[in-house]
Amino acid sequence: MLIDFRDNPALPETDTCVVGAGPIGIAVALACEAQGLSVLLIESGREEFDLAANRLSRADIVDDRRHAAMSVAVCRGLGGTSRWWGGRCVPYDDFDFIPRIDVHNAEWPICHNEIRPWYKAAAEFLGCGQEFISNPSPPWRHLDSIAFDSIERWLPQVDMGRRYENRLEHSQLVTCLLGATVTELQPASNQASIEAITVADSTRRNRLPVKRCILACGGLETTRLLLASSLEKTTAPHADGLGRYYMGHISGKIADIVLANPETISDHDFFLEDGNFVRRRFTIKPDILAAEQLTNIAFWIDNPPFHDPAHESGILSLVWFALAIPPLGRRFLPEAVRLIHVGRPPYRYLAHLRNLLQAPIATVTRAVQIIYAKFLSSPKRPGFLVRNPAGRYALHYHAEHLPSAYSRVSLSNQFDDLGVRGLSIDLKYGEKDARAVLGAHAVLDQALRKAGAARLEYHVSEDQRLSSVLDQAADGFHQIGTTRMGISPDNSVVDRNCRVHGIENLFIASTSVFPTSGQANPTFLGVALALRLAAYLSKDRGRRQISTDTTEANEAVGADGL
Repeated sequence: MLIDFRDNPALPETDTCVVGAGPIGIAVALACEAQGLSVLLIESGREEFDLAANRLSRADIVDDRRHAAMSVAVCRGLGGTSRWWGGRCVPYDDFDFIPRIDVHNAEWPICHNEIRPWYKAAAEFLGCGQEFISNPSPPWRHLDSIAFDSIERWLPQVDMGRRYENRLEHSQLVTCLLGATVTELQPASNQASIEAITVADSTRRNRLPVKRCILACGGLETTRLLLASSLEKTTAPHADGLGRYYMGHISGKIADIVLANPETISDHDFFLEDGNFVRRRFTIKPDILAAEQLTNIAFWIDNPPFHDPAHESGILSLVWFALAIPPLGRRFLPEAVRLIHVGRPPYRYLAHLRNLLQAPIATVTRAVQIIYAKFLSSPKRPGFLVRNPAGRYALHYHAEHLPSAYSRVSLSNQFDDLGVRGLSIDLKYGEKDARAVLGAHAVLDQALRKAGAARLEYHVSEDQRLSSVLDQAADGFHQIGTTRMGISPDNSVVDRNCRVHGIENLFIASTSVFPTSGQANPTFLGVALALRLAAYLSKDRGRRQISTDTTEANEAVGADGL
């Protein structure tokens, strides 16, 4: 059921408390329900946008060119940041779980096969269709070192709050408490468990005893809550892990791809499969990645940047104008995506206007088609690709961001309205990240030319490419690595089962537990890990129940013997 903290409700005693009702929090709560566990799901925001709740996410950002503002990187409310995301679902690759001699501090304590069994359930939960199965005979399959069998799947309903609101409302085992912010984790006297949490709003704060607690409030806010709580077992042994190794992805465009046969663009556009839009991507085969010591990366064909009028496209300039007007642009795209497409000032309004006037009728006609596909069709098309007879398109890359102890989040000296210290965020990219991107482009270009399929043409000269990659490097939406998973508490925060080292009843369900970022958007894997965690908790309860029953039986035998 859904209840509001301001109504001062009586809360049931539950097996598990989940903090955060974003996609991962909802996933772990409903998966626990399916295992017969009762759950209290606590969310800081509400069903509709809650300005006061979202003001609580505070951070001092060291370099705002590198990291998105908290107002667009974090969303408090039922559904969390799924309210804002595009809905792209991509699984991680086998390569991401293999230890690499050229990458330090990047080892998973589990293998890919330990997560893969939950991919089908994750796809069903998110609504992205069937499992991710590589096409054995994809187009462009004769590319030597390059694969073209990787696909991304897009959600028809991106907001997990809306998708599961009715189910949560009528659940017998899940109580969803809205408008309640967890401000502190309270340890037991032995520091080996959490005995209670503090739940607050602007009018009061309550102490709530818990049997088991799962933090699922996003990578940044989960880390902030751990840092802000007085947990000796958390802040001391994990000093080298908690808040460090902050990663996102490194992405952008430094080259165009020119197709040898312009008609083959249809292989790269969105298409429907089992009721969902999907799109193919280029990836580099794992043996080549290892041999060349490259990081994982994916490429796809895209439109040129909307904000650069040099594209000379009337429709792209029209879209830019629409997005550049905030009240209008926010109706078309999430704010974070809108800002990327609008670009940074100064804006070249006259140049965009000249593009519009070149072919106004054709531009308006195409605009109507895009609006229909984006908002009126079912399922809604996630994007559009403006085709051209020359076969020239921008090439978008989305690459792994390597872990670094110097890329980190820590507590700032600023406090939010509930008295909790905010974050200081220092997201860093290194030259090694950028050089791997350049190396991957060279591998792709060579393979395309060898196959006679296409070629790359760079936007800048060779001596400027490294700086071009670094200039575009920014994230803040994919919050990875700050509570990383590992074997030792010396350099990790949670174990292979997402349990915080040294604290028996505290778990983390978040993309922040990933030791590596891979090339994939993290939400799909985050949901799969949440489902795996729920299964583990169910088995753990069974083991504890057997242990309790055995103890009680032994005590009964002892009593009879007396």
